[in-house]
Amino acid sequence: MSDSQERNILIAGASGIVGRAAFEHFATAPGWNVFGVSRRPPDLQVGTHVPLDLLDAEACRRMLADLPAITHIVYAALQEKPGLVEGWFDPEQMETNRRMLENLLLGAELGGDLVHVSLLQGTKAYGAHVGRMRVPGREREARHPHDNFYWLQEDLLRERSAAGGYDLTVWRPPVIYGHAFNAPMNPIAPLVTFAAIAKHEGRPLCWPGGRTGPVDAMDARLLARALEWSATEDAAKNEVFNISNGDVFVWENVWETIAASLGMEVGVPEPCRLAEVMPTKVGVWDEIVERYGLRAPDLMSFVGDSFVYADLHLGLGREHPASPNMMSTIKLRQAGFDGCIDSEDMLVEWIEWMQRENLIPPV
Repeated sequence: MSDSQERNILIAGASGIVGRAAFEHFATAPGWNVFGVSRRPPDLQVGTHVPLDLLDAEACRRMLADLPAITHIVYAALQEKPGLVEGWFDPEQMETNRRMLENLLLGAELGGDLVHVSLLQGTKAYGAHVGRMRVPGREREARHPHDNFYWLQEDLLRERSAAGGYDLTVWRPPVIYGHAFNAPMNPIAPLVTFAAIAKHEGRPLCWPGGRTGPVDAMDARLLARALEWSATEDAAKNEVFNISNGDVFVWENVWETIAASLGMEVGVPEPCRLAEVMPTKVGVWDEIVERYGLRAPDLMSFVGDSFVYADLHLGLGREHPASPNMMSTIKLRQAGFDGCIDSEDMLVEWIEWMQRENLIPPV
């Protein structure tokens, strides 16, 4: 596209962790007009949000016809089934996620102005959810032989982009940390609500999991910066990139830091399944919201299936660390994006942000 052409970016899945961060980032980045689509609006006062069900092909076509010509897309939309894990192996869910992307692309291509699409994947691309992955995962590896909607979406996007004359970038982050209400895969929300409830009940912050090992992480804000980089840089065209914060951490090793940021002492470990225990605490959370005048919603609308997700990552029932799921980010750094953040600092920053935003109680 020419330097004078208007850049209109559409964020699909604007109410999710990645989509919300991207929506906020592009809304304040010079030279961009940002539009967000999702079934429910993000809790933001920036950009233009349009309610949209991506499974409705006609609604996608009408919506895109009414917007200024879209030049860029960040596709961060995702449909997960209740309970989370079972859906990862469900062919019906895989097809649903493929069709959502197809409906959006078919509508966006009608304007003929599309320049670039970013697509989100993750460590499941390396088979991390079906067995021990090769460490570090590298983009040059052959596709891991398992069914995954990642492959359905990527094949569709490569076919459509080749025919339509626009570029793509595929992103593979590890676990993403940020903020979005009712996100199915966000470790931050279950962590802070678990802690707030324990503190309200007069208990210390006890480790609820088992043994974990080194993990890498992805701050949603840093990922948003990378999404802007890929939308404009030739080095990102039609490439697949792993991306992470750039370091590793162990949950047990940062637990004391997390407790301190919440104004709590660390107690002795008390293993428990958050997905079972926390739904019984909805009344306690309501008391906390009322006492502190929080703008947070009810507990399950805040956290959703992320309690299930947290149980997976905190190692409940494990006496030995799980197989590592780390990826190499050398390719991305060599291509020119060198953003990074200390993951322990990231955890504290998000906790402090939620305190300032009146989502969780102050220290």
